[in-house]
Amino acid sequence: MKSKIVVPVLGVALVALLGLTAKGCEALQGGPVRSAETFRDHVRATTRTGVDVYRALSPAPAKEPYASRQGSTSCVDDFGFDMTGVSRDEPIFTWGLDFASKDEYRAALASLRATWHDDGRTVEEVDNGIAATLDDGIRVTLHLGYYDGEPELRAQGTCMRYRHSYGDAYDYMHDDNGDGTVDEYERPN
Repeated sequence: MKSKIVVPVLGVALVALLGLTAKGCEALQGGPVRSAETFRDHVRATTRTGVDVYRALSPAPAKEPYASRQGSTSCVDDFGFDMTGVSRDEPIFTWGLDFASKDEYRAALASLRATWHDDGRTVEEVDNGIAATLDDGIRVTLHLGYYDGEPELRAQGTCMRYRHSYGDAYDYMHDDNGDGTVDEYERPN
């Protein structure tokens, strides 16, 4: 009688152990491999989040928002697990902020800090600014730029593995403004 119960229980335990091992290997590799379209949506969401924060700044910057793609050195395949046709990228976009004075920057910083606190977000103090993780794990930072000391807004998505064929309809490496398309002026010569 005991063997009739023990054998199925051991079978279920073995299947569960194999499933957990597979999930652990996937996590070690950098997570699941998504479609290029899913990654494109993540790029658009990252840019949209940055633009939404840009437009909510008070006082408002003088110029219209225009994103600029930044490179990521932290989203790499350290262990050599990525197979052919799989890329990994972390969308990061910055916006230069044109405030009339340093006082306007400080006022925008205080206003954004208060808004994030009111929204129940954890606000982190960073060098010359603040940061918070918003929807879908997108981290937004308002700070003075590291190199030029000018006000800057930065939106950083999460590192994502995705299937990619170079030369397909969407090539993130050429999407300089993060709108999810490679425009004519962004295409390489």
